[in-house]
Amino acid sequence: MLTGKHLPVQGMVLLAALSGGLVLFAGSDATKDKGDKPEKANLAADTEDIDKLVVQLGAASYQEREEAVRRLIAIGPPALGALRRIADDKRADPDVRLRAARAAFAIATVKIEMVRRFGAHTSGPQDPSFRRATRVALSPDGKHAVTTGADNIRYWDLASGKQIRAFGGTAQGYRSVSFAPDGRTIAAGGRRGNVYLFDVHMGKLLQEMKGHTQEVWGVLFTADGKQVVSGSWDRSIRVWDAATGKPVRSFKGVGNPVRCLALSPDGKLLADGHFVANNRQGVVRLWDMEKGTQVRAMKGHEADVTSVAFSADGHFLVSSSFDQTVRIWRVAEGKEVKCLKGHTAHVE
Repeated sequence: MLTGKHLPVQGMVLLAALSGGLVLFAGSDATKDKGDKPEKANLAADTEDIDKLVVQLGAASYQEREEAVRRLIAIGPPALGALRRIADDKRADPDVRLRAARAAFAIATVKIEMVRRFGAHTSGPQDPSFRRATRVALSPDGKHAVTTGADNIRYWDLASGKQIRAFGGTAQGYRSVSFAPDGRTIAAGGRRGNVYLFDVHMGKLLQEMKGHTQEVWGVLFTADGKQVVSGSWDRSIRVWDAATGKPVRSFKGVGNPVRCLALSPDGKLLADGHFVANNRQGVVRLWDMEKGTQVRAMKGHEADVTSVAFSADGHFLVSSSFDQTVRIWRVAEGKEVKCLKGHTAHVE
């Protein structure tokens, strides 16, 4: 799940610059006189170099062709547009298209190196095959993490990679987890429908909230930490009082099993993504948090919606899916702004 500071372990989607604006800073007149012309000249030279190198991708010499690929990769993102145009041009030479695609892929691929590996969760006693970490959540200060699995919940120190404690051992295991704003309390969604609140400093159970009848795939706190929201396979979304563990409200007309949740920065809207039922489209829904009623449904995904996240300004929503795409939606209208393609397998 992409919501806030908690992410799915099976895969992470890193998205930035949703609104893609360009900001120009104007200096003094003297600075402008000295700086503008060289910058324009460099831009023109870069464009000219890129065009020449793209042509060189079809050179007779193998060394020249590979040199062009190497130099285009070194230029980086400014070359992507030209490379993608060639790679997509069905009239171009197939070998040139292949080299252009190779260079574009090398530029666009971000390499993330592992800093450290954390210990593994073990399988649960009721399901020996279920041996994996299901969710991870980062503490608000970024110093700690909690992971859930079929066995228990584990609390980690990120700097050292050492486990501080394990707690909440259960035969059912967990599907979701989230930190409260205080950085001390977490909510965890169980595989048999219960929602649990724990104190991570002591590993102590604070509340057990019963009401869902099937796996709880999404759980989060409101910004003030006073309420917990949970979404379940049982096609329901519920709001709970964090202090008492008592239900506050249930949302009406959820319709599909809930896969993931996200709360808007102002706390007024809740987004959820659904498992697909009966070969229908994957749906992202927006809800009024106060009323528990649907604001709009956004359709476009062709499979399960696996994670949702709001942009920092709350104007956009990002969703990922088993259909191998990531989609960006404008919240105010519920319209799809962009569909990002490139993954060759499920996007979590």
